Amino acid sequence: MKIFNAIFSCFLATFFLSGCAPTRTWISSPEFQSADNATYSARFTPLRGSGQFIGEFRLEVKNKTRQPLEIDWNSTRYLYNQGPSGRFAFEGITEKNINNPPSDVVPPEGTLQKIISPVNLIAWRRGPGFIDQPAFSAGPVPEGQSGILLVVRQNGKEIREKMVVSIKVKVE
Repeated sequence: MKIFNAIFSCFLATFFLSGCAPTRTWISSPEFQSADNATYSARFTPLRGSGQFIGEFRLEVKNKTRQPLEIDWNSTRYLYNQGPSGRFAFEGITEKNINNPPSDVVPPEGTLQKIISPVNLIAWRRGPGFIDQPAFSAGPVPEGQSGILLVVRQNGKEIREKMVVSIKVKVE
């Protein structure tokens, strides 16, 4: 009987302790931020990866004009608590071109959608086991204000727009 009680007590302890682990969920307020001017409209949306954390953002830029629009990734910055905090990484970025990312061109009256991650929050994937995978993985965005200072050029004119959301981590 003592053995049964000991086993049953261990089972109960394991059951209750496993159910007590807190879960963290990242929440954005507002759910997205947008900017609009005569040249383009843009939308900056935090995304949750396979976990509950926000590690990436979707940037959508719609060119309203009949001239191409260049997104200058060298000048565009990740904003954390209103201050610049590095560049963004995205598909096609490697350790070789991270310091000089190529610009994107949005065609006349066209739209560009891109998934971007703050460079200072990524982990590089190296080694033979990662050949068929992206060059990096995104880590969680910290609590606070996260945003983008988007730098766009058209016909030699630079247009800057800030879009910022507030990120909170809810613990349940």
